[in-house]
Amino acid sequence: MNKNVRDLAVIILIAVAIWAGFTYFSTTTEKQDLVSLEQEADIADFFNRQIFREYDSLDVGLTDSVMNVIFKRLTEPMDSVRYDYNIYVLKSDQVNAFTAFNGQLFVFTGLIEQTESPEELAAVLAHELAHAENRHVIKNLVKEIGLNSLILIISGGDPVIMQEITKLVVSSGFSRNMEREADEYAIQYLKDANINPNRLTQFFLKLKQQNKELPESLEWISSHPALKERIEFVSENIGDSIQEIPIELDWKSFKGSLK
Repeated sequence: MNKNVRDLAVIILIAVAIWAGFTYFSTTTEKQDLVSLEQEADIADFFNRQIFREYDSLDVGLTDSVMNVIFKRLTEPMDSVRYDYNIYVLKSDQVNAFTAFNGQLFVFTGLIEQTESPEELAAVLAHELAHAENRHVIKNLVKEIGLNSLILIISGGDPVIMQEITKLVVSSGFSRNMEREADEYAIQYLKDANINPNRLTQFFLKLKQQNKELPESLEWISSHPALKERIEFVSENIGDSIQEIPIELDWKSFKGSLK
């Protein structure tokens, strides 16, 4: 074999070995770094206690039936879901919704007030559902503070540190890759549920037009990076139009009951 060819072959083999090792160990490390579902349930208990110290929640008797109707539409076509989900509505003027731990989703009344239909809220929840199904919150937190630190914090239950973690989860945005992944899944969830995925971009655009400078109260928009890029991505990836089946709820009455 020609020496140059042999040397080139060796270089290629080394490159392939490095790539394979990096791919394998990166994936393995990611799996090892992730908190187990049991540990995540423990984290959720601490987190929820902190959240309900800081915010008042609406009576679940008032909100559960409505949230369940919307969420059932989203999840019924799915083969399975990772968690036994709960949706809490918090009293706040913030236009915000966020995914927490162990299937806990939180929506502020300020965001609901900005929606014009249950389909718009379904689009927001589809995005948050995608974050939850892909465990983006846990991945983000492990990346920010490390797995060992997280476990130590939870086992100690320090209320001051838990308060900081709560702020991190409520207000911190995800990476562009995570946002794109959540948008991809949300599009599919909405299509499978016979809800027009454009509901998501319509909601983005409406808030942006109403609030040109995106004030701090618009947490759900301002904490999600590259809004214009994401609107374009969703619009370009919707695919064929679908025949939307309305969600049968008296939305005006529901919103009125939140005041």
